[in-house]
Amino acid sequence: MDNQIKVIAERIKEFRTFNDITEADIALKLGISEAEYREYESGCRDIPIGVIYNLATILDIEPTVIITGKYPEESVSCVFYDGAGTVINRYPGYRYMSLADGFKNKQMKPMIVTIEPNDTTELLVHGGQEFNYVLEGKIRVIIGDKEYYLRQGDGVYFDPNTPHAQYAMSEKAKFLTVINE
Repeated sequence: MDNQIKVIAERIKEFRTFNDITEADIALKLGISEAEYREYESGCRDIPIGVIYNLATILDIEPTVIITGKYPEESVSCVFYDGAGTVINRYPGYRYMSLADGFKNKQMKPMIVTIEPNDTTELLVHGGQEFNYVLEGKIRVIIGDKEYYLRQGDGVYFDPNTPHAQYAMSEKAKFLTVINE
């Protein structure tokens, strides 16, 4: 995991310098201190997925390019078979599979998220709109000051500009999330 953090940090620095943006400008746009941004870019601190999404918007690239280093190539269709999307392990007990990495200029980001019971997930904030649909297990979704308890077949559509997080209840849970930024 530490190596993955370092590689992602190196990519971010490369994209930032290529775009001729200073660390101070990026930090300001992210709404964080310059010192905190430097910790992310140096690989000393894991970068929350919400920050990666916001960085991708600022740098005008796909979030999965930051995470995987692979650029999308398809512009008409993008198919995956037998659950073979791009799997990304972000935190212990939190993994997602991107379902449309290969499609250029996506307006939506569909992913299957698998989470283990864990109460340490940070609240995230990012642009656009988000939809979660529970495929397996039960999840607790916090959106602002509200909590929702969802089970298989339940879903929630919300504004992800509001601090939010999803937690597995007593067992592993899996849900489809579609984010439109």
